[in-house]
Amino acid sequence: MSQNKINQPIVHMVSDEEAQGKTQEIFQHMKETAGEVPKWMRVMANCEDTLVGFMALFKSLMDNEPVNALLKWKVAYVVSELNKCELCVDITKMKMKSMGIQEEDIAKLEDVSDEKEKIALEYAKEVTQEAFKISNELLEKMKENFSDKEIVEITAVVGLFNFTNRFNDALKIYPDIK
Repeated sequence: MSQNKINQPIVHMVSDEEAQGKTQEIFQHMKETAGEVPKWMRVMANCEDTLVGFMALFKSLMDNEPVNALLKWKVAYVVSELNKCELCVDITKMKMKSMGIQEEDIAKLEDVSDEKEKIALEYAKEVTQEAFKISNELLEKMKENFSDKEIVEITAVVGLFNFTNRFNDALKIYPDIK
């Protein structure tokens, strides 16, 4: 981590005592399932509608249908790496490890992915970098390997993590110093 980064977000982190309504329910669920409420969630809780909407979208996208969850987390990792979002890179690595991917395989993700996954990862890069320039060749490969429903979901995961990366970096939400 860069020495000049502060380790606190630039906006208030909502405490357990301040959380009310749906925010309180989300916080409680996180404590029960993950042991704690992450910083990004405490920041997003400043605007309850945003937190509730984000959580619904996240839950609907990062499940195992129609695209398997592991591929979605690989896509999320590639997007986060491209955007240099330290927090999201850490989170996506941790999630992939919990799904059985070894640290050394994460470092060379595209080399250890099958052809279908490589196409999705290439697509994730192009959408992140210059969506308006995606080649017809890549679009054809996507159509050959994924259904329309799957393409929509992969694109939505790319968009979700581009949003998350920007949100965390803009508000200075970084991983805790270890």
